[in-house]
This record gives sequence, C-alpha cells and structure tokens, in this order.
Amino acid sequence: MIAFVTSGALDRLRPEGGERRTRVRPEEAEVSVPPRFWVLVLVGVAAIVVQSTLLRSFSLREAHLSLVTVLLVWTGLRCGITTGGLLGLILGLVEDALGGGGANVLATTLVGFCAGLLNVRFFADSVPVFVSAVAGATVVRAVITYAVMELGFGERGSFHRVSHELVWQIVLNSIAAAIVVLVLRAIAHARR
Repeated sequence: MIAFVTSGALDRLRPEGGERRTRVRPEEAEVSVPPRFWVLVLVGVAAIVVQSTLLRSFSLREAHLSLVTVLLVWTGLRCGITTGGLLGLILGLVEDALGGGGANVLATTLVGFCAGLLNVRFFADSVPVFVSAVAGATVVRAVITYAVMELGFGERGSFHRVSHELVWQIVLNSIAAAIVVLVLRAIAHARR
C-alpha cells in the first residue's frame, strides 16, 4: 500500500510560525557567448599599452604583471584553440613590434593555443582552474622566452634573473587572474 502525505501532516512538521517556502526553480546553466574577435584584439592591444606604460613602474622584485597572459588564458578557456592561438599570435607580434625581442610571438601563440586545449576539459569560470592555468601559462611563456633568448640570440647567463622573476610573476599574474574572475562574476550577477 502506498501512503500519501497530506498537506495537514506537512504543516504539523513545520516549526511553529513557519511559513511555507516557495520552491526555488533551478536556473538554466548560463550559455556563454564568446566575445567578438576584434573586441578581443582591441582589449589585448589596450592591455599591452597599459602594461608597457602605466604598469611598467609597478613591479614586485623585478617581476611585472602580464595582462596579456591573463587575457590569453581567459580567451583560450572561453573561446577555444583557434581563437586563443590566433589572438596570441597577433598580440605577440604587437609586443615584439614594441620592442619584445622576437620571443613573444612564439610564447604568446603557444600560451593561447595551450589554454584553448583546456576549453573542453574545464569550466572557464572556475577560479582554481583559471588561476592554475594562468600560473602554468606564465611558466610556459617564461621558459619559451628564456630558450629563445638563450639559444636564438645567445644571451648567456640570464637563467638566474629569469627564474627569480618568474616566481614573483606567477604570484602577480595569479592574483590578477583571481581578481578578473571575481569581477567578471560580479558583473554577470549584477546583470541578472
């Protein structure tokens, strides 16, 4: 026999003075629409200008914040391999045109491409995933830049300086990544 619970029985189980709660309907998962590519390029060029002018004087133990790395990882996680790699190529060319030495084209392209590989495996809005991906991208970018400068240009003895700056740059970029995700979440919740 199946026993039916009546509304009166449920009312007796509620604490005194307790009102009936309305059921909260589950919301649909947010389907993110990737931004237009030209918007990403403009934001990337603005990030290069800001980090090479305004943020140049701000450093932590000789390490500088890389807004481009944070943007590339966000783009790769949000938009995929092709968009991340192509944006990395364009932003690397711009950085090298402004005096990067030629190592940024390869490093930023690989960072965007590798972040795009994570697109189908992780949530783009997850703080631990995004911060970890930015930390990994910072290491990849520094290692590639070091290899190009050491092997390609013959700049010897820079490993100690580069490795010391790398640790502090990971800290700066990871803090910036956490702030970016939290601000984007706050903006998304404010729109609702």
